[in-house]
Amino acid sequence: MKKTTVGIVLALFVCVLAACSSSPEALKGNYIIAKQEQERSILVAKDISWKDAKRKTFADFRKNNVELVFYIVEDSQLFDDLKVGEAVKVTPKANENGEYIVMQSDPPQIVAGKIEREQQ
Repeated sequence: MKKTTVGIVLALFVCVLAACSSSPEALKGNYIIAKQEQERSILVAKDISWKDAKRKTFADFRKNNVELVFYIVEDSQLFDDLKVGEAVKVTPKANENGEYIVMQSDPPQIVAGKIEREQQ
């Protein structure tokens, strides 16, 4: 009987630990870390945590070799609605051949075709 109780307690402990590691702060995604009003663009850092999106600076991301992309948002209403710290999935605007243009800047600039807000 004691072994069963210990097993159940251990199983519950593992479940609690698993739930803690999947907290919103631990989930990784692509987050808006800055907006540029004049160019109507969003700077997206790829595969970072929500916590990092809120706290780290552009220099921190550069130092850690995080992939950064400026996405030019053609829809002004959408641009106004997007907020720094939001998780997004951006699909580049492509021509009829499925090709899109990457402007050779650092970070690169791409015209956004579709921007989806992710639930984190």
